[in-house]
Amino acid sequence: MPDVHTAQQPEPSIPPMHPMDPRRGESLSPMFGAFLCWLLGLEPMTTPAITGISVAGDSVLAATTDDPFFNGHLGSAEDFERNLRGWGEACGADAATVDGLVAKMRRAGR
Repeated sequence: MPDVHTAQQPEPSIPPMHPMDPRRGESLSPMFGAFLCWLLGLEPMTTPAITGISVAGDSVLAATTDDPFFNGHLGSAEDFERNLRGWGEACGADAATVDGLVAKMRRAGR
């Protein structure tokens, strides 16, 4: 009778954490953490969760699970860009990653 070997199933791989994942920082504001979750396509960490972002002029507006009409004013796009760049630096993210997220934010809602 031939040897029958049972094939072992490979361990399911856990995707690596994005370098700018908000779970890396305990001192992030809930609003910035919610913004990062939306920007990175991660499961929301806050209630209400951000469901969409729109940049109008220099304002970052948010739609949330409580209000889907972009009535939430989060702040200026300039401040969010500065915060994204600072968070990217703190996390050791490469410049291309940070630039890509800034560009995604800037074109949100267009």
